[in-house]
Amino acid sequence: MKKKESASIELQIGRKIRALRTERNVTLDQLASEVGLTKGQVSKIENGKVSSPVSTLTRIAVALAVEPGFFFQNHEETRPRAALVRRSERKVIVGRGTKLGHSYESLAYGLSFKKDFEPYLMRIEEKTIDPARNVFRHPGHELLFMLKGRMDYRHAGQVYHLEPGDSLFFDGSSEHGPLRVYGPPVEFLSIISNVEG
Repeated sequence: MKKKESASIELQIGRKIRALRTERNVTLDQLASEVGLTKGQVSKIENGKVSSPVSTLTRIAVALAVEPGFFFQNHEETRPRAALVRRSERKVIVGRGTKLGHSYESLAYGLSFKKDFEPYLMRIEEKTIDPARNVFRHPGHELLFMLKGRMDYRHAGQVYHLEPGDSLFFDGSSEHGPLRVYGPPVEFLSIISNVEG
């Protein structure tokens, strides 16, 4: 009886981790690398097949920008359905471009309810970037809104020059990514729709 209850808690935690990872468009490999586990270990956690120590869950929570207690919460209805994120409280999270030097700050993290989109503040500090490595694809749509600096951004073979105040809305399933930055740091909002998989 106790074993069954324990397994259901592990499965609940695993589902929450997978949902957060999917929402943030982070692969198993990326999360595993960020938290110091193998891809297989993360997969077992997500499938509720292993009991994880608090230290492991804490590392995963930090990487996905939630409090560790989020994995144990059951009562969504009693929590507020709004979140204020102060500038000083924004959380840097792992994303597809993290290893390329891109910085992702979640603008809506730790919510107890499902979001239809993920908003990020993105920052590119490098003076030169490798276009061959900066190729991204994901389900759904994405909106970029330039805040600081200038960059050339590619989508499906077209190149768009973006300056502060410009926006670019596109289908995320086509190859896209920055080609060149001018006068870094470059900062922009990235809003990515969540698609049920």
